[in-house]
Amino acid sequence: MNTRSGMRRNKNNKNFILNSLIGVVFILILAVVGNMIFNDSDATTEDQQNTGGSNGQDNDVEITEGENADQNSESVNSDQESNNEQEESESQQDTSDNSEQQGQEENESQQDTSDNNEQQDKEENESQQEEQDGNGVNSDQIGEPIGTSQTGQHTSSYDKGSVDWNEKVKAIQMATGLNDSMTIWHLGNGGGPQKSVGEVSPEGVQDWMYVVNLEWVDEKGWKVTNVNKQSR
Repeated sequence: MNTRSGMRRNKNNKNFILNSLIGVVFILILAVVGNMIFNDSDATTEDQQNTGGSNGQDNDVEITEGENADQNSESVNSDQESNNEQEESESQQDTSDNSEQQGQEENESQQDTSDNNEQQDKEENESQQEEQDGNGVNSDQIGEPIGTSQTGQHTSSYDKGSVDWNEKVKAIQMATGLNDSMTIWHLGNGGGPQKSVGEVSPEGVQDWMYVVNLEWVDEKGWKVTNVNKQSR
């Protein structure tokens, strides 16, 4: 009787120990599984945080780069506008300078043309005088009457514009080679009723003159008897 009871008790003890061991093993298994699940959850959360942080940083970088691009674009546009305004101002200044330079050159050209014309006129007068003999006199016209349209008894006239006056002037011009533009300083009596004397100069000449002596020849007109170049 006691032997069975002891055997049953031993059996129960063995079952209790075995069940306890199974329980301990089961708890250990749960602990390991739970730890693994917890570590995976932390790793996933950390990855998400890292991914989110990285994305946010990338977005910040992209936004910053976009802002910098906009600022650079605005700066380039501003610099371009400034350069365009400066080039336009310089172009206007160059145009103004060119207009002033052109106007100055035209004025200088006109002045040179005027000076050249005056010099040419002066040279022509001097050349005309040099074509005459040593004193500027046409010697072949001296001593020869020039002819006349007057008839009858001759009376010398000193009325400017009269026939006799005009014939005296013509004789002087033929002897001196001067033209109608000559300056007549004096034309008057030359020491007798049929003698005259004239004092003339080329146009524009003030410092010298021709003194021309004339004498009337009946029915043939006035003749020049002498031409003398003198200072005035």
